[in-house]
Amino acid sequence: MKEPNLIIRFFHSPQLTPFRIRDFRLLWSGAFLSFIGSWVQNVAQGILVMKLTNNPAMLTWVTFTNSMPVALFGPFAGTFADTLNKRAVLIANQLVYSANALFLATSIHFGFLRLEFIYIVALINGFNTMVEIPTRQSLVSRVVPPENMASAVPMQAMSFNLARIIGPAIGGVLLAKFGPQANYLVNGLSYLALIFAATAIRADLSSVKRHSQPIIDLISEGVRYTWRDRRLRMLFLMECTVSIFGLAYIPLLPAFAVQELKNPNLLGSIFTAVGIGAMTGLGTLIAISQRPIKRIIVKVSMTMMGIALILISLTHSLWVIYPMFALIGLSAIMQFNTTNTLFQTLSPERMKGRVISMHVWALNGSSPAALPLFGWLASNLSVGLAMRFGGAVVLAGALLAWVNGKRLQGVD
Repeated sequence: MKEPNLIIRFFHSPQLTPFRIRDFRLLWSGAFLSFIGSWVQNVAQGILVMKLTNNPAMLTWVTFTNSMPVALFGPFAGTFADTLNKRAVLIANQLVYSANALFLATSIHFGFLRLEFIYIVALINGFNTMVEIPTRQSLVSRVVPPENMASAVPMQAMSFNLARIIGPAIGGVLLAKFGPQANYLVNGLSYLALIFAATAIRADLSSVKRHSQPIIDLISEGVRYTWRDRRLRMLFLMECTVSIFGLAYIPLLPAFAVQELKNPNLLGSIFTAVGIGAMTGLGTLIAISQRPIKRIIVKVSMTMMGIALILISLTHSLWVIYPMFALIGLSAIMQFNTTNTLFQTLSPERMKGRVISMHVWALNGSSPAALPLFGWLASNLSVGLAMRFGGAVVLAGALLAWVNGKRLQGVD
């Protein structure tokens, strides 16, 4: 009799309250299915670029191209999330993603794929992403009451990271049996899930009413607000450091599997290890969401990522590599999702999309700054050395965060 009671108490715990909200379940499910498609495609794309070029630097340049729109215009993209109907923007974003994936699937199937097509699609998707992410993330505050935000944000992120476990496994099978065109086709169709969710959500997703103000003030207001708040500024700089130097390992993973581990088939299992770590991190965040330790979480997470990257670069033992990639997934998700929660709770509703776009810029838009350097290091020296360099910079940034910890007082 005790076990059912424990299960009932678990599913009725305050941390899982967002899942009892219909609109949140729709948003979560739609994003989850869409993310599975994205990870299915990611497995094929890295291997495809390596086959076309046999050059690790090309992997970083694809990511560089995709990130440039966010890097140049990301801090201002939240204006669209705040001033336009979120439902219409989200649906339009998914249609663009789908069209691009289906185009690449068609070009592979009929044999007219060129490397330039991958770069063009990456650029278009980059412009799409800079609007889509702050729009989708700002939806959470529309469908979930404020008191449940601390658990809703990591639960929403769980859709991405659960997909990171499932998607690569599916992608590996499709790639082996049907070729990369199947991966792109599945991704193109997966966006229908989020389109359906956007149309079915009952909450008001219209733009926030605002006082008339010059467009330049409207665009720059989120940047100024983030930079003037010492807590948001510190969190922003920590995220930029991890994004630029810590996440540079992601586009290098296909080269790491091919050149360091001598086995491209290990790529899917590496993605899965990262996903398992991320899921563990999200479960931990949900469990401790009501505890006032957020400033500790972001600093500990950053420290762990730096250490893990350095250890991976020093060994080829899978007994070390898999746990360290899992630790990277755990630490990244705990830092980024805690920061996301803080950006949402520390910003006013009228400009939430613009403030969140600064978090998105730190996460996605700042990374191009060092990608050419990492590509050069990987091509001319070694992938392991490139990862070790990134880990050392992240660890140094974490130490500075510990020294300047007072700037995060009051964020818990």
